[in-house]
Amino acid sequence: MLGNKNKFSIKTKFPIILASGSSIRKKILMQTGLKFKTVSSNLNESLIKKKLQGKNFSYICKKLSEEKALVVSKKFNNAYVIGSDQICIFERKLLDKPSTKEKAINQLVMLSGNEHSQISASSICFNGKIIYSFFEKSCLKMRTLSKNQIIDYINFDMPLNSCGSYKYESKGYLLFSKVRGNQFAIQGIPLFSLLNNMLKENIISYEKS
Repeated sequence: MLGNKNKFSIKTKFPIILASGSSIRKKILMQTGLKFKTVSSNLNESLIKKKLQGKNFSYICKKLSEEKALVVSKKFNNAYVIGSDQICIFERKLLDKPSTKEKAINQLVMLSGNEHSQISASSICFNGKIIYSFFEKSCLKMRTLSKNQIIDYINFDMPLNSCGSYKYESKGYLLFSKVRGNQFAIQGIPLFSLLNNMLKENIISYEKS
């Protein structure tokens, strides 16, 4: 009813912290109505990836999310800390974030016309202990793009710190002809699995306010 002012809100027993400096993860989580603060873990991801070289990709992604959550959790008692990570896989190889236009162009030239995977993982930590870890895998088929199209896209979105060299949340989704997976996981946080597990563990509850 138009006059009904009742709203559903998310209640928490303890503070929630997102251990990430990612603006898109923060935006996605804020849209749920969950109240939280963000604290970047400043984790050396490259060093951990090097140590875990040869391990299963989903294991690597989950481990990175766990380490991010643990680093922040050790600084904040009695708070639930969410760590998240994402890795891009093409032909059994892990693609690093490009950091430069040249590397971004090379990655998109390589992905053009082909299918690749995005693995997104999250972990929940409380007082220095991992409560739950999980991941979701998405598969994306990129359209066949000319080099000029790739350069135009990169100049528009500047995805230099984006997994796979595209910002799916902006105009990156237009690069694809087929996608299997949910948009939140593709953007870097497996939101449905995260909320389901937080509800299951009574970390959060939905209440009418």
